[in-house]
Formats: sequence, C-alpha cells, structure tokens
Amino acid sequence: MNQIIKKRGFVMTGGGAKGLYEAGVIHAFHLTGMEFDVITGSSIGAMNSVFFAEYLFHKRRLPEETRQDPEKALEAMDARVKAYQHAWLSMPDKRVIDDSPRGPLGKLKDDLLQFNLSLPQLTELGWWWSDPQRGKLPGPGVWPAALKLLKELVERLGGSGQVLRIAKEHGKAPVQEAIRTYLERFGMDRSLIPPGEDGKLKDIFTQPVSPLRLEHLLGEVSAPDEVGVPKFSLVDPQRTLRDYADQGIELRLTRANYRTGRLEISAYVPAKNFVGFLHKQAWRIQKDDPDKIPLGSFRLQVPGNPNAINAALCSGRFPGVFIPYPVTDLYPESDSENALLHRMLSGWLGDPQVEADLAQAFHDLHPQAAADSQQFTNFFASWRDSHSMRNFFPRQGDTYVDGGAIDNTPSNSAVDFVREWAEQAGRSKREVVLELFVIFLGVEPTVNEQEIQDPNLYQVVKRTLDIVGVAKQTSDANTVSTINTFGQRGAELGQALMLVLESYQENLGAQDPGQQRQAEEQLREKARQSGHRGYLGDGAEGILKRMAKWADERVAQDLPLHVEEVKIYPEQMPLDTLQFTERLGYRKENAIRMSTMGCYNTLWALREHLERSSKSLDEQDQQVLALTQKWMGFPELSKDLDQRETLRQGWRCQREACVFHAQHCQHGAKKHVLE
Repeated sequence: MNQIIKKRGFVMTGGGAKGLYEAGVIHAFHLTGMEFDVITGSSIGAMNSVFFAEYLFHKRRLPEETRQDPEKALEAMDARVKAYQHAWLSMPDKRVIDDSPRGPLGKLKDDLLQFNLSLPQLTELGWWWSDPQRGKLPGPGVWPAALKLLKELVERLGGSGQVLRIAKEHGKAPVQEAIRTYLERFGMDRSLIPPGEDGKLKDIFTQPVSPLRLEHLLGEVSAPDEVGVPKFSLVDPQRTLRDYADQGIELRLTRANYRTGRLEISAYVPAKNFVGFLHKQAWRIQKDDPDKIPLGSFRLQVPGNPNAINAALCSGRFPGVFIPYPVTDLYPESDSENALLHRMLSGWLGDPQVEADLAQAFHDLHPQAAADSQQFTNFFASWRDSHSMRNFFPRQGDTYVDGGAIDNTPSNSAVDFVREWAEQAGRSKREVVLELFVIFLGVEPTVNEQEIQDPNLYQVVKRTLDIVGVAKQTSDANTVSTINTFGQRGAELGQALMLVLESYQENLGAQDPGQQRQAEEQLREKARQSGHRGYLGDGAEGILKRMAKWADERVAQDLPLHVEEVKIYPEQMPLDTLQFTERLGYRKENAIRMSTMGCYNTLWALREHLERSSKSLDEQDQQVLALTQKWMGFPELSKDLDQRETLRQGWRCQREACVFHAQHCQHGAKKHVLE
C-alpha cells in the first residue's frame, strides 16, 4: 500500500464580531508554525481567511534560512500578526456601523422621537389593521389615530403628492414602499450601512495598521504616538486568489447568489479546472428540476480569478447590514483570466470565443481525446442547450449575500479541493487524509436545572435559537464522521473482496483449462443475472481479473475521502454578532477575552490532537508539537482526567513577548490554579 499523504485544512465560520475568536485561533497557529494547504471561510470567517492566506503568502516568501527555523519565522511574522490584532480591536473606532449622533441611525432616532403619535394610538391602529374582518368601518378610537398618522406620514414622505404616488403605483404593497421612502431620507433604504460607507470594512483590512502594543490595550497611545511606527497592510488590495494558489495556498470562500439562492465558491478556477468541474458535475444541474437539489448541497464553481479582499467582502454581505455584492466587482475585467467568465455572463455559451476556450481547455485536460473533436462537441452542446444549467449559473447583473446564510461550516469546500487534488495527482482518495481544523463560534447551549423549571418568554426563545444555530454547525461535523465510518467500512469490504479474488485466481490456476473455463462461465452468468455491467465483459475469459480491477478502482476513486476533524470550540461567547460598537454591546475587555480564548483553546486542542497522533507525525507536526509544548510550559498531558482538567484550567503560557501576556490573558501573567 502506498504511503498516506496528509493534507491540512482550516475552516472558519461566520458570526460577525464573534470573529475575534478566530483571530485568536490564527495567533495560536502563528505561534506554533501551523500551515495549511486549503483555507475555507464564510462571512466574517472569510475576512479572517483572507488575512491568514496573506500571512502564509508572506511567510512562504521569507528567506530560506529563516523559513527553516520555526522560531525565526515566527519572529519575522510577529509584527504582521500584531497589526492584525490591532485592526480587530480598533474596529469599533472605524464605525463600520455608524451609531454616532449625526450618522444614519442617530438621525433616524431623532426623527422617530419627533413622531407625534402615542403608543396607545399606534397599538389601536395595528390591532385594527391586523383584524381579518377590518372591511367594516373602523371604530371611533381608530379615526383620530389614523388622521394623526396620515399627517405624520405626509410630512415625512415628502408631501401629499408623494403619498398619492405610493398609493397609486404601489397599491399592492403601499406599506413596504412607504417604509422604503421614509428610510431613503437617511440613506438606509437599501441597508443599515448606506452604500458608500460599506467600504470601511475593506479599509480595515487593506490600509496600513501599526502592530498592537501593551499601551494600546491600556489606552495610553494617542494618534501622534503612531508617527514613525512601522505599519502593515493586512491584505494587499490588488491580491488575487491565484497569487495564493501559486504559493500552494488554496483559498475557497462561500457566497450565496441573491437571484438563484444557490451556494457558489470564490476560488481561483482556471479554464481547465472549470471544464473538469463541468465534465463531472453538469448532470446534476441539467436535471429537469434543479430546484430539487437541496440548498447548500451543491457548490458551484465558475472560471476566473477573484480579487481576494472582494471575495471576502462578497462572502460577508450580512443581509440588511450590507447591500448585495455585484459579481463584476468580484471578478475584475482588467484581469485577463476573467475574460472567459465575463463572456459567459453576457452571452452564456453562445459566444464562439467561449466555445473555443473551453474546447482548448478540454483537450488540455484530456489529451487522449484531442483527436476526437466530436466528444467535446457533444458535451458542449448539452451544456449550451440546457435551460436549467443556464439559470443555475450567474448572469451579468447577479449579486451576492452572506455565504454563511447557506453554508456556515464550509468543510465541504476543503474536502472538494483535496478530492480534486488527488484526481489531478493520480492518487487514490484512500491514499490521502485531510486533517481539518474547524472553528465553531458558538458554545453548546446547556442550562442548569434551576433555569429549566420556570423559563420566561425571552429565555425560551433565546435558548431555542441557540440550539438551532449550534445544530446547524454541528450537523456538518457529524456528517463528516458518518462519511468517514462508511468510507472505512467500504475500504475494508473492497480489500476483503480483492483477497478473495486473489485466492480464487490462485485456486483456479491449479485446474485444467476445461475446469477454468467452466468456472469462469458460471461466475459470469451469476454476474449477468445480478444485472452488474462493471466487469461483465464480452466473454467469460478473464472475468476474475476484470473483477479485481473493478474492485481496486472502486476503492481508489469512489469511496469518500477520509477526514480527521479537529474541532475548536469556545467555552463562552462574550460578544454577539452585531456588537461592533459600544451602543450595540461591544466591550473591549470582552473582545480581548475572545481573542485570547481563541489562542489558548487552540493551543490545547493542538496539543491533544498531536500527542494522540504521536506515532504518525510528519515533520511539520513535530515542529508544531515542539513549539506548542514550549509555549504551554509542561512536558506532556496527564492521562488522569481530573489532573488533566486542572492542567487545562491552570497552565501558564511562556510566550512573554505576547502583548496580552502581562495582564490580559487567562493563561498569561495572571494568577493561576497551578501556582
């Protein structure tokens, strides 16, 4: 059996301000020298994924003598990671969501305070409006409230002419149009963050940032003190996903198409890879009713080279907060590698140049079929003429919303990459294992016995939503475990079959030719009766060899990839999704706790995983384990569960150069259980 090849994947999920926990995870991977072949992310996890890909991009371009020494590489990259931490902790100051008195929310609040309608009057109107029998005349209490509301609306909607226009042009949905017109006054008719202001998040990740210092945490640094301090752009605004791929870093980010409602993947996909994807997957979307494909179960790839930071912004378009992201901004026309996609967006497969480009890619992928042009012609015609396939693919004006809305644990994207890599490398999927680190931004929703006795309305609703959210994430992890189990059983059955066939072949070779022929004919007849065609052949001779070849191919190609998941959970979640400002609940001490928690939880998870797998560690694993042990400051984990838990709570980090170490990390210089 060939040696098992390990590929490493890193999955970051969505959760808004909770992404600070992922920032801490990245810090732990930086401290230990952990690197990955594929990184996937959705929503805020996409933003963090792009930074980590950029980090690895710069790390892999360090001088060779620096790269060969893990601790020298750590020091060379440390300032960049500290700049990343500084950017995250400075995010409330950037007012991504502007809650200032003169911002959109502040102006809306001031206007509502001047709304001259009492709560009882609003209640009277709402109760009457929701009455299914409201065809009758309103009661006496409704008329005064209705007249007062009409007066307020006329004033806020721009006069009586505007109200009449809404009633005339939007008779089926006048309330929706009235609300849109009202919010338009504040620039909020399309999103909480007005168009033009939504570039702030991009600025945070692309504009130069100084490394985090202890003075920043203590509030002792003013703007002039930053003069002369080296700064880092977390992500080059011109960076593309091909740049990462050229350094051996595959980045795949999810996005949800607003028109189709389908999941798409932002990845570097050259024409040859795209044709390979269509060759294998087109049958799924050529069905008469592609809507029967469950949302999130199919990850569409399109050709092209996305801009890296725009791909992250596209994945993170939280509905209502940001407007949907246009496909043309994701794939710049100035990049020649996007020419094929832009031709497809406007003319689908009717463009002769598109056909020529795909034909060349097909023949590059299948050189043995180059002489048979009819093979590609038939494939292409089926793609071009499929109405369902055309509707499935993006169009010129398509836009995107939060990828996490459909796939908030994008593990499948990492699995897809490794499968594709194995196929291109001519490797059996059973020769490859994917070690997948998955970050969860939620804790298991448990309550104590006292809280379940007599819960109030708020508690019941919140707990139910917590359960739904965590269930969505953990179902993905459970699916991977189930697939691994069936894959292992399938491999064992396949290997057992090949042993039986090998023994049968040896016994058959000891028989005379007549007996061999009779046994082969009997075997072929039983195979024919079972309806199997994979190894039937035109005659009985050689059926055992055909069966062995068929079994070997099934084990090599058709069984699922084996995935070893390492799950990293927070024990608490001090921040919530939209807590980007103090008015919305942001607290600096909670943000610091989130980031440090992500770091020390990851160090512990790495330690457990690598020591449990100590007999199969490769060179990178050994280096990571050595650094993890160094920073954690103790030789090995105890097998006694009580001692292990005491150690988990009380170990002390030895990385004193960390900004958080002095007094901001639970495992830094604070008082510890072990002391």
